[in-house]
Amino acid sequence: MPRAHRAFRFTLHAVAASVVMAASLAAAPAQADGRSSQWCYVNGVEAPPGDVYGTKDADTILCENDVVNVTIYGAGGNDNIRVKGMLIDSQVIGGEGDDTLQVNNLYPRNGDSAVRGGMGDDTIITALVVGDAAHGAAVYGDHGNDRITTGSVMGQPGDYERGGGQVFGNDGKDTITTGTVDLGGRVLGGSEDDVIEPKAVGPESAGIVQGGPGNDTIRGLQDTVLVIGPGYGQVEGGLGRNTCKVAHASKGDRVRSTVSGCS
Repeated sequence: MPRAHRAFRFTLHAVAASVVMAASLAAAPAQADGRSSQWCYVNGVEAPPGDVYGTKDADTILCENDVVNVTIYGAGGNDNIRVKGMLIDSQVIGGEGDDTLQVNNLYPRNGDSAVRGGMGDDTIITALVVGDAAHGAAVYGDHGNDRITTGSVMGQPGDYERGGGQVFGNDGKDTITTGTVDLGGRVLGGSEDDVIEPKAVGPESAGIVQGGPGNDTIRGLQDTVLVIGPGYGQVEGGLGRNTCKVAHASKGDRVRSTVSGCS
């Protein structure tokens, strides 16, 4: 995939970062680098400092502000986990059960930030998924038929496709709805028959949407035509009989976007 123009990529990444930081100002200030911070409740009881754990049963975990250098683990049961602030160098893991995970923004500052559904048919909702080559922002459906909804997915991965801004359905029949996939951001459906609906792919620089194995459907929001480009947007259906409802933003010899593995 051609790399985005460095100056333009830096500018849009800076804009996205400023949006994230503006959202952070509404919450309590984060702790200094390397320290953990959270203000969370498990089933109405305030959790002690550090990592947050649910029980083997259905739990409600609510975090009022940003969480920094913290892992939030739902464990067993159909858990409802909500982080009202940003996920800074932290993870939310649903564990076993049909979990609902809601996070404001994923913001990897000095490490990675991730949301993982775990086992079960999970619902994951988050806003920006913005990372860079060193520090990744990622959403994983993991096992089960998951429903994932995110804002824009941005950030070029580094070595071995790690880092950057990425969304993975993983195993199961997943439905993935995202904002704009650009600046090297990537969305991968995973195994089985997935439905992927981004707002746009590669309008400014570069973005990738891949169906993976299975009979996948790739289209725009609410079953509209997905417009890719005029940057280096890529749509790859992958293995299987895939249906892609897409159109190139540019015409003729100006087309830089690509479509493959689609009927």
